[in-house]
Amino acid sequence: FRNTLSLIPFPMPATKVTQPYRVVSTNGVAQIQCVIHPQSLKYPYPEEARVTVLKGLHGYQELCFSILNFTDQRKTRMDVKCFGVTLSGLNVTDTDMYRCEIQIFYPPPYLRLIGNGTLIHVLGEATALACLSTELKFLVRTLLLYFVFIMNLISIYF
Repeated sequence: FRNTLSLIPFPMPATKVTQPYRVVSTNGVAQIQCVIHPQSLKYPYPEEARVTVLKGLHGYQELCFSILNFTDQRKTRMDVKCFGVTLSGLNVTDTDMYRCEIQIFYPPPYLRLIGNGTLIHVLGEATALACLSTELKFLVRTLLLYFVFIMNLISIYF
Protein backbone atom coordinates (compact mmCIF):
# COMPACT_ATOMS: atom_id res chain seq x y z
CA PHE A 1 0.00 0.00 0.00
CA ARG A 2 1.11 3.44 -0.79
CA ASN A 3 0.39 6.34 1.45
CA THR A 4 -1.12 9.22 -0.43
CA LEU A 5 -2.34 12.54 0.68
CA SER A 6 -5.10 14.15 -1.28
CA LEU A 7 -5.96 17.79 -0.91
CA ILE A 8 -9.37 18.86 -1.98
CA PRO A 9 -9.44 22.62 -2.49
CA PHE A 10 -12.65 24.35 -1.60
CA PRO A 11 -13.46 27.96 -2.32
CA MET A 12 -13.10 30.34 0.59
CA PRO A 13 -14.83 33.68 0.29
CA ALA A 14 -12.18 36.33 -0.28
CA THR A 15 -12.35 39.44 1.84
CA LYS A 16 -12.62 42.45 -0.46
CA VAL A 17 -13.69 46.08 -0.54
CA THR A 18 -16.41 47.11 -2.98
CA GLN A 19 -17.23 50.62 -4.10
CA PRO A 20 -19.80 52.16 -6.42
CA TYR A 21 -18.76 52.09 -10.09
CA ARG A 22 -19.37 55.80 -10.76
CA VAL A 23 -20.15 58.94 -8.77
CA VAL A 24 -21.01 62.32 -10.32
CA SER A 25 -20.05 65.53 -8.54
CA THR A 26 -21.77 68.75 -9.60
CA ASN A 27 -20.71 70.99 -6.72
CA GLY A 28 -17.14 69.85 -6.10
CA VAL A 29 -18.20 67.27 -3.48
CA ALA A 30 -18.30 63.50 -3.96
CA GLN A 31 -19.05 60.68 -1.53
CA ILE A 32 -17.77 57.12 -1.88
CA GLN A 33 -19.05 54.18 0.16
CA CYS A 34 -16.38 51.54 0.85
CA VAL A 35 -17.89 48.24 2.00
CA ILE A 36 -15.91 45.25 3.29
CA HIS A 37 -17.14 41.84 2.03
CA PRO A 38 -17.72 39.22 3.25
CA GLN A 39 -19.29 40.33 6.49
CA SER A 40 -17.75 37.37 8.35
CA LEU A 41 -14.21 38.43 9.22
CA LYS A 42 -12.31 36.45 11.85
CA TYR A 43 -12.62 39.46 14.15
CA PRO A 44 -15.75 41.16 12.80
CA TYR A 45 -15.35 44.36 14.83
CA PRO A 46 -12.08 46.11 14.03
CA GLU A 47 -10.86 48.39 16.78
CA GLU A 48 -8.25 50.36 14.86
CA ALA A 49 -8.23 50.96 11.11
CA ARG A 50 -6.91 53.37 8.51
CA VAL A 51 -8.99 54.42 5.50
CA THR A 52 -6.97 55.91 2.65
CA VAL A 53 -8.21 57.35 -0.65
CA LEU A 54 -5.91 56.51 -3.56
CA LYS A 55 -6.16 58.49 -6.80
CA GLY A 56 -5.37 57.24 -10.29
CA LEU A 57 -6.12 54.24 -12.46
CA HIS A 58 -3.75 52.03 -10.46
CA GLY A 59 -4.11 53.99 -7.20
CA TYR A 60 -0.54 55.15 -6.75
CA GLN A 61 -1.25 58.67 -5.44
CA GLU A 62 -2.33 58.85 -1.79
CA LEU A 63 -4.88 61.66 -1.63
CA CYS A 64 -5.94 61.60 2.03
CA PHE A 65 -6.33 59.22 4.96
CA SER A 66 -8.02 58.91 8.31
CA ILE A 67 -7.14 56.76 11.33
CA LEU A 68 -10.27 55.34 12.93
CA ASN A 69 -10.47 54.03 16.49
CA PHE A 70 -13.62 52.05 17.32
CA THR A 71 -12.78 50.84 20.84
CA ASP A 72 -15.28 53.21 22.49
CA GLN A 73 -17.94 52.88 19.77
CA ARG A 74 -17.92 49.10 19.56
CA LYS A 75 -20.63 48.66 22.18
CA THR A 76 -23.12 50.93 20.44
CA ARG A 77 -22.24 50.50 16.78
CA MET A 78 -22.39 46.90 15.67
CA ASP A 79 -21.58 47.28 11.95
CA VAL A 80 -18.32 49.10 11.25
CA LYS A 81 -17.63 47.46 7.93
CA CYS A 82 -18.97 50.31 5.79
CA PHE A 83 -16.85 53.42 5.49
CA GLY A 84 -18.13 56.63 3.89
CA VAL A 85 -15.52 58.96 2.42
CA THR A 86 -16.42 62.50 1.38
CA LEU A 87 -14.10 64.41 -0.94
CA SER A 88 -14.59 68.16 -1.32
CA GLY A 89 -12.96 70.96 -3.30
CA LEU A 90 -12.98 68.90 -6.50
CA ASN A 91 -12.79 70.50 -9.94
CA VAL A 92 -13.01 69.17 -13.50
CA THR A 93 -9.33 68.15 -13.59
CA ASP A 94 -9.96 65.86 -10.59
CA THR A 95 -12.13 63.52 -12.69
CA ASP A 96 -10.34 60.21 -12.17
CA MET A 97 -10.48 56.75 -10.61
CA TYR A 98 -10.44 56.67 -6.79
CA ARG A 99 -9.83 53.58 -4.67
CA CYS A 100 -10.45 52.95 -0.98
CA GLU A 101 -7.62 51.28 0.88
CA ILE A 102 -8.64 49.92 4.27
CA GLN A 103 -5.99 48.68 6.68
CA ILE A 104 -7.12 46.93 9.83
CA PHE A 105 -4.39 47.19 12.46
CA TYR A 106 -6.09 45.75 15.50
CA PRO A 107 -7.04 43.07 16.32
CA PRO A 108 -4.54 40.93 14.42
CA PRO A 109 -4.06 39.70 11.80
CA TYR A 110 -3.18 42.87 9.90
CA LEU A 111 -5.34 43.26 6.80
CA ARG A 112 -4.76 45.53 3.80
CA LEU A 113 -7.73 45.69 1.46
CA ILE A 114 -8.03 47.82 -1.69
CA GLY A 115 -11.36 48.55 -3.36
CA ASN A 116 -12.34 47.98 -6.96
CA GLY A 117 -12.37 51.74 -7.63
CA THR A 118 -14.91 54.47 -8.28
CA LEU A 119 -14.83 56.81 -11.26
CA ILE A 120 -15.58 60.27 -9.90
CA HIS A 121 -16.83 62.47 -12.73
CA VAL A 122 -16.59 66.10 -11.68
CA LEU A 123 -18.84 68.37 -13.71
CA GLY A 124 -17.55 71.88 -14.14
CA GLU A 125 -19.36 75.10 -14.98
CA ALA A 126 -18.83 74.60 -18.72
CA THR A 127 -20.37 71.11 -18.60
CA ALA A 128 -23.24 72.28 -16.42
CA LEU A 129 -23.90 75.20 -18.77
CA ALA A 130 -23.81 72.85 -21.76
CA CYS A 131 -26.49 70.70 -20.09
CA LEU A 132 -28.50 73.80 -19.30
CA SER A 133 -28.09 74.98 -22.88
CA THR A 134 -29.40 71.64 -24.20
CA GLU A 135 -32.42 71.83 -21.89
CA LEU A 136 -33.01 75.43 -22.96
CA LYS A 137 -32.94 74.42 -26.64
CA PHE A 138 -35.50 71.70 -25.92
CA LEU A 139 -37.80 74.18 -24.14
CA VAL A 140 -37.51 76.71 -26.98
CA ARG A 141 -38.37 74.02 -29.55
CA THR A 142 -41.35 72.90 -27.47
CA LEU A 143 -42.61 76.47 -27.11
CA LEU A 144 -42.13 77.05 -30.84
CA LEU A 145 -44.18 73.92 -31.65
CA TYR A 146 -46.97 75.08 -29.32
CA PHE A 147 -46.90 78.52 -30.94
CA VAL A 148 -47.20 77.01 -34.45
CA PHE A 149 -50.02 74.74 -33.25
CA ILE A 150 -51.96 77.65 -31.74
CA MET A 151 -51.41 79.80 -34.84
CA ASN A 152 -52.80 76.96 -36.98
CA LEU A 153 -55.86 76.70 -34.72
CA ILE A 154 -56.42 80.44 -34.95
CA SER A 155 -56.12 80.39 -38.75
CA ILE A 156 -58.66 77.54 -38.97
CA TYR A 157 -61.30 79.23 -36.82
CA PHE A 158 -60.81 82.83 -37.92
